[in-house]
Amino acid sequence: MADHSSDLVFDDIPSAIKAFAAGEFVLVLDSPHRENEGDLIIAASALTPAKASFMIHHTSGYLCAALPNALADKLDLPPMVAASENSDPNRTAYTITIDAAENVTTGISATDRSTTCKLLAEKDVKADDFRRPGHVVPLRAVAGGVRQRQGHTEAAVEFARLSGDVNNVGVIAEIVEESTEVEGKAERGGLHMMRAKECIEFGRRYGIKVVTIEHLKKYVEETEGKL
Repeated sequence: MADHSSDLVFDDIPSAIKAFAAGEFVLVLDSPHRENEGDLIIAASALTPAKASFMIHHTSGYLCAALPNALADKLDLPPMVAASENSDPNRTAYTITIDAAENVTTGISATDRSTTCKLLAEKDVKADDFRRPGHVVPLRAVAGGVRQRQGHTEAAVEFARLSGDVNNVGVIAEIVEESTEVEGKAERGGLHMMRAKECIEFGRRYGIKVVTIEHLKKYVEETEGKL
């Protein structure tokens, strides 16, 4: 059942999990007191070149691959900076960047980033399957998922886990306002992140489930218990 709280109609978590498992995007919002933004999230295994292109077009274009700490360790993906030096306001755990070692060109195209992300989702993936640095940014999710940290990184890994994904890897990017050309100038308007109302409208336009991390946390706690 959809949630109608605060006059904003969000989709229910079970339907979002089903959509995610089917290889569809889910639009996930965090708290208005945190980043106050929505991220497009999709299983890494489902990120085709066409879906990567859609994601890049409608977001900041900064594609990150959220993954469990154990997988990051297996793939030898150390933090971009030491934890003691991480001055990101939300302590986002960026690792060194990567590209697939084979079957890519420069690494930046939608096709190349799709290849890199899909490789992360393969069961037998190894550290030397990637070259460093690259154009995809892995993010380490904290143990405990959204019950421990209410970030988009943890939400992506949580959706992957709940969907039965092999490696629990999700790709995320912050959704931005639709931009418009500025007549006569090499510029475009639309410079801000989408907020809740705009995210819901975007989701309805493209048939994408829209949920919140708060509701995802509540669902996990109700089905698996609190930490």
